[in-house]
Amino acid sequence: MSELELILQYEMTQMEAKAYKLALMWVKLTSKEFPGYQTSKLPKNGDPRKGLLFKYCYKLATETNGLIENNEYRLYIMAQLQVLKSITDGEVHALIDPNCLCGPKAWNRWRLWKNKYDKRISEAKTVEISATSTKVKAELTRTKQFLFSKFAGDYTEDQIKRTIQDRVMVKWITLGRVCPYYVLLSPFLLKALNGKNLDEVFVFDLNIYKPSISQDIKDFFKLEFALEF
Repeated sequence: MSELELILQYEMTQMEAKAYKLALMWVKLTSKEFPGYQTSKLPKNGDPRKGLLFKYCYKLATETNGLIENNEYRLYIMAQLQVLKSITDGEVHALIDPNCLCGPKAWNRWRLWKNKYDKRISEAKTVEISATSTKVKAELTRTKQFLFSKFAGDYTEDQIKRTIQDRVMVKWITLGRVCPYYVLLSPFLLKALNGKNLDEVFVFDLNIYKPSISQDIKDFFKLEFALEF
């Protein structure tokens, strides 16, 4: 039996079905953002509505009904996880629990994250017109400076791989610390993705940046990031 067949088996209402789908989304996204982290999950057997995760997702569904489009809930959950992931004392991240999905603080996290996300999307829509060779090179240079400072000059394939595994690279891309051109050009990063779809990993469509990557830009990248070749 598939996960969604439980909706029919337990005769869920429309709102319950929505909450259940949000719970499934939570499980999938937390496993990606925090591999191995023990957070609330759905019951392995029986009615999924009896679990704590479902209750918070139901509260989320009712609180935001009409405020968030159905196709934006994935972004909403990602926003909560990525913002909380950025809160750390250097060793331990903030507690990741589904109660982070509800309430005024969750809504504020969503608004701040979404504003930055929308800004990135807006920039992406005009990139084919405005992204001159000079601009792309400047973005790559800025990205190089950021990454080399983060790694204290010790820039290696393993370190880039770790930024993919712990999803910190997704945060850097979303917040504009690393430019989209780097994602499309970096052999280290593309190898670390291991064939995964760019849109799925990085949330938004990076393919629209491709027209700005000329042979001149590729040659520039090979000079600036010579360690990757």
